[in-house]
Amino acid sequence: MSVVSRRALGGSRNFTGSWGIRMRPAGWRGEGLVHRSVARGFPLGKSRLLGAALALLLSAALTACESTRSFERTADGSIVYADELSPAQKAQAREAVAETLRRGLDVYDLQIADEVEIFFYVKHRPTARQYTISVADKLRIDTLNETAANREVQVDVRPDGRISLPLIGPVVAAGKTADALARELEQRYAPELSQPQITVNVTEAHSPLNDFVEALGSPTRPRSIVDKVLPDGTISLPLLRPIQARGRTMQDLQREIDAAYAASGLDISVSLIARSLRAGTALVLGEVSKPGRIESDRPMTVLMTIAQAGGVTTSGSLENVRVFYIGIDGMPRLRSVNLKDVIEGLKLEEDMIVPSNSVIYVPPTELAKTGRFLDAVLRDILRFQGFSIGGNYLLNNPNGTTVIPAP
Repeated sequence: MSVVSRRALGGSRNFTGSWGIRMRPAGWRGEGLVHRSVARGFPLGKSRLLGAALALLLSAALTACESTRSFERTADGSIVYADELSPAQKAQAREAVAETLRRGLDVYDLQIADEVEIFFYVKHRPTARQYTISVADKLRIDTLNETAANREVQVDVRPDGRISLPLIGPVVAAGKTADALARELEQRYAPELSQPQITVNVTEAHSPLNDFVEALGSPTRPRSIVDKVLPDGTISLPLLRPIQARGRTMQDLQREIDAAYAASGLDISVSLIARSLRAGTALVLGEVSKPGRIESDRPMTVLMTIAQAGGVTTSGSLENVRVFYIGIDGMPRLRSVNLKDVIEGLKLEEDMIVPSNSVIYVPPTELAKTGRFLDAVLRDILRFQGFSIGGNYLLNNPNGTTVIPAP
């Protein structure tokens, strides 16, 4: 940039900046005066261009002063504004956010690929219904009659559910109680023996509960398994059908498992411990210091998530943060959060717990957008129209003129 000095007139200082727009207020003494000029090539006059720029900046400043309302919009276009909620609804929303933060994982809804460890407690308490013989059980059959001594027979229940006995041959045993089988054997032996009295004892049972205990392994180690939520949202447990886990808290899932085992006649209870959860996975973009993926093992609000991303930059707007997420009804939703009201007005009801796989966008302020627009426009003008820039410093000099030669 060439710099040419002129005689100081009234102590003014002239400077030409990078945008090339010349500005010289009259009568400004003792301080420098910035001159940004374009000597040729502008399709608009200097004053008109300057006025347009000032009008845009003023409009952006006025827009930035307007209060932005928090709202939620659904896929069908309906909008609910936070400031239109009743006091009771606002209190309920605040309590929901605070309760979720206090309870943490207690209110966390399980998601696909989450891993939980399930501990099993087998109580071995007497059941109300009688035991029914099953395949692979071992039976001891004692027979007593008037003419013969007591006879004892040890038999195994075959895979077809039958047992084989002297004199009478195969007998179906599986699915019957020990007492019912003894009465049937007495009837079958009546033609062969005089008033037979038969007793059936199960010496080794293979009930579903015993099979379950055997499947878990030795009782010397903790009876537990690590289960993962499958892509269809279910988990698989021994002796049970797949149980829906996605969208349920661990307490709800624990109660569901206990009820399923009780319905199967098994005296089993469980407890769940989180091993690997994706409680908070969100993408943060826009005017933040560290945009990208944010993961957390605890529920987080929008404000907490943005803080995790390094906070809002000087060009970002706290008043119009957008959250894109999928609701529990499976429909896309948009939430606009005024974090300035949340911080300064303590309006916790306008914040929200960030659902998993959400996208958070922090937009620039109106002033930042206007500045970027003007910068782009002026750069295009200077690029295509051509320009030359000249400038000078005129300093107060009581001895005359100070000359700074151009390089």
